[in-house]
Amino acid sequence: MGNAAVGAARGAPAPRAPRPRLAAGLRRRLLAWYDESRRDLPWRGHPTLYGTWIAETMLQQTTVVAAAPCWERFLARFPDVRALAAADEADVLCAWSGLGYYRRARDLHAAARLIVAKANGRLPRTRNAWQELPGVGPYTAGAIASIALGEIVPAVDANARRVLVRLLCAAPEEASALRGRALEAVAAALVDPHRPGDWNQALMDLATAVCRPGAPACSICPLSGQCRARAAGIAAVVPPAAARRAPVAVRLSLLVLEMAGAILLVPPGTAPLASLPVASRSVRDDFKPLYRGLFGLPATPWYAARDAEIGRDDGFARLAARAWRDWAGLARGAAGSVGEAGTVKHAITTFRLDVAVTRLQWLDKETPAVCPAGSVWRRPDGPFPPLSSLATKALRCAGVT
Repeated sequence: MGNAAVGAARGAPAPRAPRPRLAAGLRRRLLAWYDESRRDLPWRGHPTLYGTWIAETMLQQTTVVAAAPCWERFLARFPDVRALAAADEADVLCAWSGLGYYRRARDLHAAARLIVAKANGRLPRTRNAWQELPGVGPYTAGAIASIALGEIVPAVDANARRVLVRLLCAAPEEASALRGRALEAVAAALVDPHRPGDWNQALMDLATAVCRPGAPACSICPLSGQCRARAAGIAAVVPPAAARRAPVAVRLSLLVLEMAGAILLVPPGTAPLASLPVASRSVRDDFKPLYRGLFGLPATPWYAARDAEIGRDDGFARLAARAWRDWAGLARGAAGSVGEAGTVKHAITTFRLDVAVTRLQWLDKETPAVCPAGSVWRRPDGPFPPLSSLATKALRCAGVT
């Protein structure tokens, strides 16, 4: 086997960090661009350690556009770690509403209680200490420590890695090798020692505005002259896109049940309450892992949208309305009316939900006996318990909120 074949079999080595003079030039150009082009974000105005922690937690799986207004509301409700620790989990989840991935809120709450219980409310002062808290991984810890504490540490997520890979790799094999410890070493060597937080945020902004996946705007990039991927003509294809699971299309129905002006909300993890007469098995009927700690609306199981019996837009909503009528006992003489309110779309992990919303007005004086234990009735203008975002969409579809 020749030398070239041996090298191909073993794979290309990961590139090393640029030499000090080149690294200094990269820092200077990127930070100059950042000073002129930085995004105006609320947590950047007067950064605090607590506010940075909240912002970076929200940004883990949420866009900046969605996170910004929620961040301001969250800090108004919980202005410091002691206020957050003292709050009920339900209040924290309510304040988190609209951001999704509620495990982040529960981890944030648990971390706040640990900080108050074990450190008398003093927030961690190093990246390593931050990583000991629930919900804080290497990227989040690096971002908090560099931005709010000035620690000279990298903060590398998929966006920052994309910038670094393109900057340093002239071949797909090098791009594949630049990960793990090799990536950490390169990223650490490039952090600006005087402005570590600005450097990490500049990488984020560049990845969002210029060095985008699939279609980098190389012509306006401040680092294009030093970008090895651009010089090699491979900037658009490195790093290679990660394989994604194909989305699963499902259909289900939610019930908006009204009684004397109040809405029925069912407790977290409530099992499906009504089933549709379809031949196929349900895709999911265990809701305990979903929306833990969040109230919702009565639901049917999830059914595969590909099935002919329920895949047509002209029949599913009627099937759902009939199922809810039977569940409530209207077919057995109870007083009430049922109708189709509309449909909503929703995404949960790899599932794409097409949801038929049924609205049922209960006219009997007695509460329906089929309501699950732990349910609550709430008026639309009154305080709600923490709701899932799907339930909020359905209530809006029904014209309730």
